[in-house]
Amino acid sequence: MYELLTDHEAWRTDCRAMAALVPGPRVLDLGIGPGTSALEMWRADPSRRHVGLDRSAAMLHRARSRAAALGLHLPLVRADALALPFRDGALDGATGHSFLYLLDDPLRALAEVRRALRPGGGVVFLEPRAGRARLRGALSEGGGRHALAMAMWRGMARLHRRFDEETLPALLARAGFEGARAWPVLSGFGVMAAAARSTGAGALTPGAAGA
Repeated sequence: MYELLTDHEAWRTDCRAMAALVPGPRVLDLGIGPGTSALEMWRADPSRRHVGLDRSAAMLHRARSRAAALGLHLPLVRADALALPFRDGALDGATGHSFLYLLDDPLRALAEVRRALRPGGGVVFLEPRAGRARLRGALSEGGGRHALAMAMWRGMARLHRRFDEETLPALLARAGFEGARAWPVLSGFGVMAAAARSTGAGALTPGAAGA
């Protein structure tokens, strides 16, 4: 079911767009799943050195198989985002799609990502969007498969959380990122946000972790 959500052109297009929003060359793809995001970012910029991370061995196996079919060596790590196996400042960028909304504590995960980024490093996330979205728009923009995927994604997000153009940048700011901005994607069913690691010490603000 996960690949039904992500393996269609509208989603792949937005995954490729993520590549230009983070600095390289060392980019960590959080919750890589079956590999769609990292493989599309590699297509957008083959000079990047992507590393995929996931807690699921089955997802990593699928991502490895898909990368091998393209002749791509894609390093993969089985680990928890709350305890990244990277030294401080080891990464230039980090990406995640359909990732933060599934976490019990997204603020804590973002703080760990910030630790692993160099000062000035960047992040970009694509998450399910709160607010109104029309299936008719998804159908006209991407066809039946896109509309079905968006409906399924929105239903899954109801069990967890959704973000919008205010709450996702606010979460990133609380985790110590600066310049956070967000905009709707995927026919209004998704929201994408980008931010940079501030060069100061930074501090988490107490409160709820997400919307």
